[in-house]
Amino acid sequence: MDDELEMEGMEPTEQAKKAIVHTLNQIRNKPEVGYYLGELTETFSLLTEAASTLFGEPVAKVREFYRPQHPMKP
Repeated sequence: MDDELEMEGMEPTEQAKKAIVHTLNQIRNKPEVGYYLGELTETFSLLTEAASTLFGEPVAKVREFYRPQHPMKP
């Protein structure tokens, strides 16, 4: 990873949204990430709660949407 900033100039809230959504997409779509960071983890709980607040959606809806599809131990 280089020192180039990917979110330079974005508002802090938009940076948070981008980072949270990226991480939740990794949890949902990559089996090995879902295995380690999925539903029963504090990471998933905190990220989905933050996403719920930032996007104004019910936390249950956010958790259902980002639930790991096929978590698998690598």
